[in-house]
Amino acid sequence: MPPIDPDAFFAELEKLGEDEVRKRLASRAIYGGDTAPLVTEWIRRKDQECNALSNREQIRIARSAKNAAWIAAIAAIIAAISAIIVLVS
Repeated sequence: MPPIDPDAFFAELEKLGEDEVRKRLASRAIYGGDTAPLVTEWIRRKDQECNALSNREQIRIARSAKNAAWIAAIAAIIAAISAIIVLVS
């Protein structure tokens, strides 16, 4: 049996999709022997990509919250200055 080309094999896994690949790996009937380590590596990479996306989303949300807090603080300062001006007038 010729060696498996990881890039070509990963491309096949991409076509199948993550859910289907996980099912097939769990059954061990389809992916076993030489392919099991490659499938496991492919799934590890998918999990890593998902975690990276999740981290980026958390950073985006945190930045949005920070920006909203700054806007609220500026609005409070403007409201305080306006109240002082009204009282002094």
